[in-house]
Amino acid sequence: MSEVIGRGDDVVVALASARVFSDGVELLIERHLRRGSRDHRQWRAAQTEFSGHGAGGASGDDRLRWGMALDDGKRIFEDRSFGAPVTDPSDGHTLRVIRGGGGGGSSKYLMRESLWLWPLPPEGPLELVVQWPAFGIGESRVIVDGGQLRALAAAVKPLWG
Repeated sequence: MSEVIGRGDDVVVALASARVFSDGVELLIERHLRRGSRDHRQWRAAQTEFSGHGAGGASGDDRLRWGMALDDGKRIFEDRSFGAPVTDPSDGHTLRVIRGGGGGGSSKYLMRESLWLWPLPPEGPLELVVQWPAFGIGESRVIVDGGQLRALAAAVKPLWG
């Protein structure tokens, strides 16, 4: 699967693929930034903010936000606690960033990150939602087939027997 989730004037956020495991799904995300008409100073500042190292950081109102609406009506939100363990698995589904990185040059910048959805989603459509006001992306969404993900999970083979 590969689909654009959200687009701003100089930013594209896309779901590049999904890796299905027996107990959850890793959603591989690509974020693309182009320089556009920014001068050198503005370009450096945009790269810093885009990579998540800006002053607004993970707590600013204009920050990058992820969410998912499950077919059973549950809504979950990624809390930007990179790599933090799930504190109470009885709370149901969780969505969190588990890895990321990127870089760029004088005209474009690319970030790749993974969102971990745990446990496996229910059957039916899932809405992956992104919002990033700092880069002109209002609430945008893409539909992922939860049934297809569950079917793939049923075929997962362990690495070691």
